[in-house]
Amino acid sequence: MGKHNKVIDVKKLFAAGFALMMLVSWGGLTYAQEALPEGIPPVKTDDPAAQSQQEREQFVKEIRRVENLNRKYTKQIDEIKELLAEKDADFQNRMKELEEKLARQEDDQNKKAVAQEQIRQTAQELESKTNEMLSKGGDLDPEDQQFKDELAKAHYNMGNIYYERGEYQRAVVEYYQAVDLAPNDPDTHYNLAFVSGEYLSDQETALKHYQWYLYLKPNADDSPLVNEKIIQAKLHLRSHVDSVLDKDNGHYNLTR
Repeated sequence: MGKHNKVIDVKKLFAAGFALMMLVSWGGLTYAQEALPEGIPPVKTDDPAAQSQQEREQFVKEIRRVENLNRKYTKQIDEIKELLAEKDADFQNRMKELEEKLARQEDDQNKKAVAQEQIRQTAQELESKTNEMLSKGGDLDPEDQQFKDELAKAHYNMGNIYYERGEYQRAVVEYYQAVDLAPNDPDTHYNLAFVSGEYLSDQETALKHYQWYLYLKPNADDSPLVNEKIIQAKLHLRSHVDSVLDKDNGHYNLTR
């Protein structure tokens, strides 16, 4: 038998040709070629006008593709810029907070240095004044109340200076001398009680001079706090006495 030729459906070919003509007239050659049914080859033409139209449509299609890419990348770039702007703003805020913190620390250090210098100068002045008064003591009447008051004030101020320096034992010595010279000054009794109780664990001295403070200044604004300190001192002393008694009783029982 001879070779069989591929049979093409005439109706199908006619319909495709008609559709192709309509698409060419409506959307251009390229659009028409893309819409051809499978199995129908695209139309090739040597017509310069048709070829030019095809190239123009291809060029337009390429431009649209590039524009789509540009829109896509432009959006991504904008998102990156926005993210960078947020990060930069956050960085600037953190830097500002750090600068303010450093400025505050520097200011605090300056204030502390100024305060320490003032304390040093005050201490020198008080020491000089105290030494001057003491050197004149032989020429003054020991019973002169003004002299006693001035000297008591000098010892009181020296006690405050030593307290600020953390030299609590020396502060207590100065407060004792101030109390001896001016026993009716409530503030000296308070300072002596406070430093003795809080820093030297001398609750007996603290109790005594807190009581003197309230006796001399019964309507003091801080009387509730002072009463609480008195109770704490009494409890501490009582627990200490009980502890000593327990030890003595135990020793007595063991040796009996």
